Amino acid sequence: MSLSSLWTTAPVAIRPHHACNLCGARHAYVVCTRDRDRQPLRTVVCRECGLVWTDPRPSDEAIAAYYSHEYRQNYKGAHQPKRRHLYRAAAVAHHRFNRLHPVLAHRHRILDVGASSGEFVHVLRASGKDAIGIEPHEGYSRWARETLRLPVITADWTQARFAPGSFEAITLFHVAEHLVDPRGALAQLVRWLAPGGMIAIEVPNVEADCGSPRRRFHFAHLHHFNLPTLRALGKAVGLEVVFDHTSPDRGNILVVFRLGALRNPIPPHLPTNCARVQAALAGHTVLAHYLSVRTWIRPLRKLRRSLREAVAVQRHRSPVALVEAARATSAD
Repeated sequence: MSLSSLWTTAPVAIRPHHACNLCGARHAYVVCTRDRDRQPLRTVVCRECGLVWTDPRPSDEAIAAYYSHEYRQNYKGAHQPKRRHLYRAAAVAHHRFNRLHPVLAHRHRILDVGASSGEFVHVLRASGKDAIGIEPHEGYSRWARETLRLPVITADWTQARFAPGSFEAITLFHVAEHLVDPRGALAQLVRWLAPGGMIAIEVPNVEADCGSPRRRFHFAHLHHFNLPTLRALGKAVGLEVVFDHTSPDRGNILVVFRLGALRNPIPPHLPTNCARVQAALAGHTVLAHYLSVRTWIRPLRKLRRSLREAVAVQRHRSPVALVEAARATSAD
């Protein structure tokens, strides 16, 4: 398959079906017409701010049904977490807790949005936090409640009900890219946040060059962010940026926001970001990917991880013991 069939060679300007969720503009360029499985999927970039999204997208009802019943089966091939996936997710949860410890150290009431099978909620509660989670997938949220005995509610952000100021910190790990309305969701989370509270958001980086460009877009990812658009998203609902972080392989980005005493929404103004995103997409070619040393190192790291997971799964039969055992590998 030629590169030209994956990426447009020149910007194609369109009027998208959906307005930009960040700035409201209705002017976009097409950046891709296929998903990672080579199925039709049009992805566009906002000409005004550089936010990337799927356009058109399925109906809100179809999306809600997908995340309630099909998403985990599609990603993990199971209605409940497999033991090796549990161990892997727990290692990531421990790593996230360590990275965010300065933010969470003096905050007790914490909400994890998109809690999956509850690994991060478990790590928080094991450290003494009053943490709960919400997770739309029925099978995973039920497993978290029944197996790990965690307060994980089966709901998404539109269904959950919390009093204003309920939480001192809210976390979203690889959630915002799945949302139909990330700006509306963040505005709702702000209402649940106590003054001075923190919100941490981690998403895949649309500018990443660590994976194959042929596998960049997926139908379950409705929005794609880089650091400027993710920072602007928080500012647009009155949050202050505390710090941001890009993973060593540039695959993920994290921004931590704070709710200040004076909420001051700042309209997005990113006049050069569209060109930046387009340049990043065009620059990460199939040839460059396969000439990179990182491309050939990643399979070796995955093999090492798989072997470690296999040993851990055989050694620790209890799901709780498996989650705790992952603490030792969280620094990897």
